[in-house]
Amino acid sequence: MLNEKQLSRIKRIKDFYMEEPVFKHHVSYVRVMRQRLNFMRAYINSIGTEWIGPAVTPYNTELLKSRPYTARLRLAYAEAAILNNMEPMIHDDELLVGRPDYTPLTKEEEDEYKNLELAMRGAPNTTYLTLGHMSLDYPKLLRVGINGLIAEVKARKDALDLNDPENLPKCEFYEGCLMELEAELVLQRRYAEKLKEKAEKATGEKKEHFEKLYEIVSRVPAEPARTFREALQAIHFFSFTLWELYYFGRIDQYLYPYYKADLEAGRITPDEALELLCCFLLLPDAYIMPNVAYDSMIGGKDRQGNIVENDITFMALDAAEIVRSGTGKIALAFGKDNSDRLLRRAIQVNATGATQPAIYDDDLITEGLIKIGISPEDAHYYCNTGCTEITPIGCSGIYPCAPYHNIANALLRAMRENLDATSTKPILESFEKILHREVQEQQLYINRRQMERSRNGGEPLRVSCLVDDCLSRGKAIDEGGARYNHIEPTFVGVSNVVDSLVTIETLVFNEKKLTMQELLDVVDSNYEGKEDLRQYILNRIPHYGVNDKNADKYAAMVSNAIIGACKGVTTYRHSFLVPGTFTYIENATLGRVTQATPDGRLKGTPLAASSSATAGREIKGPTAAVLSATSWDHSHYMGGIVINLKFAPNQMSGENEDNVVTLIRAFLERKGMEVQINCISNETLRDAQKHPENYKDLLVRVSGFSAYFTHLPNDIQQEVIDRNEQSFN
Repeated sequence: MLNEKQLSRIKRIKDFYMEEPVFKHHVSYVRVMRQRLNFMRAYINSIGTEWIGPAVTPYNTELLKSRPYTARLRLAYAEAAILNNMEPMIHDDELLVGRPDYTPLTKEEEDEYKNLELAMRGAPNTTYLTLGHMSLDYPKLLRVGINGLIAEVKARKDALDLNDPENLPKCEFYEGCLMELEAELVLQRRYAEKLKEKAEKATGEKKEHFEKLYEIVSRVPAEPARTFREALQAIHFFSFTLWELYYFGRIDQYLYPYYKADLEAGRITPDEALELLCCFLLLPDAYIMPNVAYDSMIGGKDRQGNIVENDITFMALDAAEIVRSGTGKIALAFGKDNSDRLLRRAIQVNATGATQPAIYDDDLITEGLIKIGISPEDAHYYCNTGCTEITPIGCSGIYPCAPYHNIANALLRAMRENLDATSTKPILESFEKILHREVQEQQLYINRRQMERSRNGGEPLRVSCLVDDCLSRGKAIDEGGARYNHIEPTFVGVSNVVDSLVTIETLVFNEKKLTMQELLDVVDSNYEGKEDLRQYILNRIPHYGVNDKNADKYAAMVSNAIIGACKGVTTYRHSFLVPGTFTYIENATLGRVTQATPDGRLKGTPLAASSSATAGREIKGPTAAVLSATSWDHSHYMGGIVINLKFAPNQMSGENEDNVVTLIRAFLERKGMEVQINCISNETLRDAQKHPENYKDLLVRVSGFSAYFTHLPNDIQQEVIDRNEQSFN
């Protein structure tokens, strides 16, 4: 583990990042104002074949003068302008560099910004779809560097016969890629120059520190990486300018060869490598807003199906425990053939309250990906690219969270359509039809957005250089150049719908306490004057999450209805829909505008998180919660499923560690997709609500992601508190 000096450095870096505007003010993970200003300047000025308007630092202006610009090339030029004009940001303690410039705009720049925003209203609107949410082919970047990518793009461009009109869009794509890649090299050179200046002014250890960084940044990401540190620097430098969520993928697979070579050559020690990995995991805190997942995945299998457990696998878990980042996190792919040693270490890290790693069923996910047409090799090489959304690495044009569907509302509509029903069967049939219509309507909107982006662009073109099969096909991601292009809508309120159906069956059909209309009247009035009935629903009717066969039967029915609602819906890129049930914080957002529901939930309160039991209803222990959670087929839900467990701190260590190992093994054997763990007392969480200033870096798991508790909305904080503290006693 790290010595005092190394730990002190990590703490100073973390403290510094937590003072950055992105952390303190939740600056969105899209372009910050100064970068947006440079983007708009370049976009507005690139209207034809000559340079006009206020001067921007004139990198690549010859390209601008040489040809008329299409809408796509204007975007590429504007992307390049951001990189060409970025000021290098370097903290003296950083071992890896690359951060946005949060310097406030001057009064003159603010006025210019406002005027440019007005002008940009005339630009094609290619927003309102998820950017990023994928993992790029970083191994390729490390093998060939940006210069290698440029050489490949130039060769493909030069090979085109431009007398064939079919090749004109390909040429446009390659030109845009070159603009952006060359601008990355400009930014790299500016960082190297800044480091050289700092080295010339420094003395002693600081001078040596900056000289070493200068040597590294002078080389990567332009050239292939040679060392572990160069690999980390190259990946981060390419990623941090993308302003969105581009996940680091299977770091223990592609970083291990560099670490092993360094170790054998005596260039690095395990502790030095661990410190560098800590810095790597910390960096997203400096430019990705809090409460957003930005994970690296470890474990599982490689493309050929071989188990992956190496020094980097375990080092990543050590780094997660040390860093305790709410943004740069570790996820663990774990299957039946992975070792107990790895699982125990994962449990031990979670037991510290680090909220990491979430554990993904590698066998189930591979099976699910193959089921939807992903090749076996690509199905092994996946990662979570968001909270829990699953996408293959380096070949994804998949849209997750597109969109979030409130299925509690769909159930209420189904009830109103079946006032004379004598069983829940017609209600479920109407529920599926209502959902299907809603999915079709929303997909029409998404298809139109995809169509617009196929014509005018949206994703930075340099991203496509690390996504198969974009370069070989001469098509950007937005044109459908990626190998896989399905869409992953998310369905919110699973547990509420399941428990509501059990309530309807019990009160209306079995006990005949109420008619369907009377039950609707109760929920429409938000249980006003009916608190006794609400308490009966909450405390006397069995719920999902307690291993009740009837409730679990309805969970399977609801799951099948969601799958049915997605069938037959075609995307603009001629693909299909793959559902998910994770909720991010949308269970609270949607819950605020949703009336009361038959499960006893009151108007305006959060819907259930993901497909876990409603908070506080998993009252029969962790085993019962896991049995309910895995009572239905998760393999159809590559859009993401997460099951929440919360343990008191003393329930995951000592002799209880064996119990957690057994529990998670059972979860995996029953083909549960993903489980995440909070190990924290409600006493601590309540105190953090009262005294947030004392808990700046307190972490909790929400729905597929870790979050700084005091940065969460109050209703999400309460939902985490309301989850039952599980124990093995």
